[in-house]
Amino acid sequence: MNATAISPAQPFGSLDELEISLIESYREVSQANHRFLSLLREFDLRQGYKACGNADCAEWLNWKCGISRTTAQEKVRVAKALWNLPQIDEAFARGDLSYSKVRAITRVTDALNEAQLLDYALRTSAADLDIYCSRLRNGDQAKAEKVARRVREGRALYRYFREDGTGTITVDLPREEIELVMQAIERIAVSLPADADRSLFATAADAFVDMARLSLQDEQHDTPNNSTSSNAYQVVVHIDAAALDNIGGKSDLPLPTVKRLCCDGALVRLIENDAGEVLNVGRKQRAVPTAIKRALNARDGTCRFPGCHHQRLLDAHHIKHWSDGGETSLANLLLLCSHHHTLVHEGGFNIQRRRDSSCFFTRPDGRPVEVGSPPSAEDGGQEVREASQVYSFGTYHIDEDQARSCSVVWRSERGATPALIASQVDQRQVGFSNTRR
Repeated sequence: MNATAISPAQPFGSLDELEISLIESYREVSQANHRFLSLLREFDLRQGYKACGNADCAEWLNWKCGISRTTAQEKVRVAKALWNLPQIDEAFARGDLSYSKVRAITRVTDALNEAQLLDYALRTSAADLDIYCSRLRNGDQAKAEKVARRVREGRALYRYFREDGTGTITVDLPREEIELVMQAIERIAVSLPADADRSLFATAADAFVDMARLSLQDEQHDTPNNSTSSNAYQVVVHIDAAALDNIGGKSDLPLPTVKRLCCDGALVRLIENDAGEVLNVGRKQRAVPTAIKRALNARDGTCRFPGCHHQRLLDAHHIKHWSDGGETSLANLLLLCSHHHTLVHEGGFNIQRRRDSSCFFTRPDGRPVEVGSPPSAEDGGQEVREASQVYSFGTYHIDEDQARSCSVVWRSERGATPALIASQVDQRQVGFSNTRR
């Protein structure tokens, strides 16, 4: 049958006329749905699907009509239910009820309440009807048990990745458990660093990731400021050495993301030949050794991004990345929360040095990030310190000269002879030796 195409330029009349035509058109859709379900019920009763070798009618619908099996099973159920509901069947045939309303009603209607539910369905929205029928079903012991069992057995989590490096996580849970998860996300969201450019949806996504980070923290290796630990969890990323050196090569993730993960992660060097055969697997090494990380925690205390006082999930950030020749030393490291660490690597923000070697942040357009009034010592000491100033955090005392040479002095409360942990740092290797001063 040849269908007459409607040209976009064809006049539809006034908005009121267009609305009337649209409603009437959907009545015709409902009538067509009724006829389809009537034919489907007859086909199922005659077991016509067996002639095609199908196990049931839903399988036949999936094959012949391209309907998913779940949807097909629901259509067969509705078609059978209408046989015992003549009033609803008649209203559906006239187009007074949509398929959505009929599907909801047939889950809870019987001969006793058919007239009452039909009257309610004709004067309410599909959404309100669905809620009403759901409450009726939940109030019926036998039906509620089936629903609760189906919902419980149907819980699932799915994930899939897209070519652009993003992905989607879909979770099917009972409603009360969804509310539980959302309350946890909302609690974490209020503690995220302020960001006027972050949408409500992005805030929820960031809180969801932080919730995962918190649950994976290794309590035995937690630092005083809840910094992330390389022992907490592992995310395996493959990248060619050539890609890190910016001379080509392949990488599972974009280079800025890889560099962010490598700033304060555990690295395993693996050498392969051109055929992909593994020739050597090195030992796992932390990008920032534990002693340096402790000194960094003592010096910074909180995220160093201007205006941020975040003290959880802090990463050690290389101002000049080690893959670009930057040293793993206190002078080349600072603490950033996960949000601002991502902004620096993937959001276009940057860190610049002044002549006195102090640092400041710049926006993607090159403008400096505004710095408010210097925070007090109780706020974690984020202000730019003079070269002669001594950093103090608990029993740690670190002066600027020692920080630049990556030396950490440990002093006891009673002033005992300190033990000096000296580091000799090249571009990519960090070694430690214990000496006496």
